[in-house]
Amino acid sequence: MVIAGERSGVGKSTITVGILLALKERGLDPQPFKSGPDFLDPMHHSVLLDRRSRNLDTWMFPDAVPELFARASEGAGISVIEGVMGLYDGYDGRSEEGSTAHLSKVLKAPVILVLDASASARSVGAVALGFQQYDPDADVRAVIFNNVGGKRHLDMLRDSLRGIDCLGGIPKDADIKLESRHLGLVPAEESLDRDRYERIRVLIEENLDIGRLMEIANSAPELDIVVPDARPAQTKARIGVAKDEAFNFYYEDNFQYLRDAGAELVFFSPLRGEVPDVDGLYFGGGYPEMFAEQLDSNEEVRAKVKQLSDEGMPIYAECGGLMYMCAGLTTLDGARYDMTGVFDAEVRMTEKLQALGYVEAKVVRDNVLAKVGDATRGHVFHYSKVFDHNMEAFAYDLNKEEGIEASMDGFVKNRTLASYTHLHFGSSPEWAQNFVTACRAYSEDVSPARAR
Repeated sequence: MVIAGERSGVGKSTITVGILLALKERGLDPQPFKSGPDFLDPMHHSVLLDRRSRNLDTWMFPDAVPELFARASEGAGISVIEGVMGLYDGYDGRSEEGSTAHLSKVLKAPVILVLDASASARSVGAVALGFQQYDPDADVRAVIFNNVGGKRHLDMLRDSLRGIDCLGGIPKDADIKLESRHLGLVPAEESLDRDRYERIRVLIEENLDIGRLMEIANSAPELDIVVPDARPAQTKARIGVAKDEAFNFYYEDNFQYLRDAGAELVFFSPLRGEVPDVDGLYFGGGYPEMFAEQLDSNEEVRAKVKQLSDEGMPIYAECGGLMYMCAGLTTLDGARYDMTGVFDAEVRMTEKLQALGYVEAKVVRDNVLAKVGDATRGHVFHYSKVFDHNMEAFAYDLNKEEGIEASMDGFVKNRTLASYTHLHFGSSPEWAQNFVTACRAYSEDVSPARAR
């Protein structure tokens, strides 16, 4: 089933977490998913369950969606997909691509719609009817009301519905909202408040009809998806993955694509650890600006990353990783901190959002992921700006002016690639293979004895 919202900010993330915990309590071993490119909601899913949450996006990697869904759902008692923005919001105002509704149709999943009932009553029934009829192929089966003023208010809301179930309503004074910051929710591992999550679960149990919700999910038709037999890949290279509070924006399936290509992943912390003995490095996005002083203080890691880049080790970095690959990072309070200096460039945090949305990237310079002429899809989302750089050639030409410099994105030096664009390898699986191949070649070049 899909938990969707009429729009962003209606409480679907908190309600989805509560539903997942309620289903876990019933022994169903739920498999969580997130529609769209968001990194943060899946973190909250994953930290609470025995399964890692996965992203599904019908614009970035439409062909891979069914297989990724089926692979991750194997063995689960129920699969729950949290929507993105409003149910019908996607790539643009005309196309359904990238929307929660489109994903629900691809997977034939019934939709539970979360509606904000604050400052409204019978009119919410019209909203529900409009969502149900806007696209009859999207199976909007039931609603959950949020911000309900009391029993009388809920009765009025329930009576306003036409041909759609009501699973209950969440009181407006419930103090259970998940904390947010400029890129979305605060990562779950930063402020893991088990008591808060338990309060969310209890609130959901007390106010929603979980039994009826399970019946709706159970009514979803069978899917005819062929999943290739998984074959353990022979290890071709070891790749170090920067993963801590500063770098934690990763798609779980990106790790799987790398492993399928023969990578052994070794996780490490640039904040407090050291660079492991590996053949390549992968730096995802995150919040380096929130931990800039600690990143600056770990001089050993900064120097080692610069040394390895100069020696030709394949390094892939995106967004927050790009910021770390630059010479310095200036935070909003005007303080400047040293980063690795792989690229002679400066980054400054900004109050204003610099880029947000899907992008198409055409490769205009060979790099560790792709060759000139290749293309892929990704997304951008950042509050920083790169300046004082001396780069004349970039890796990508984007279809929007949301790169490092207008439409140009991706610094390339030696075998290091750093871009603002976030990639999901489901869009171009061969890019994961290319990175592993480059790491293998580096291992053989540097020390044939290390080649596996």
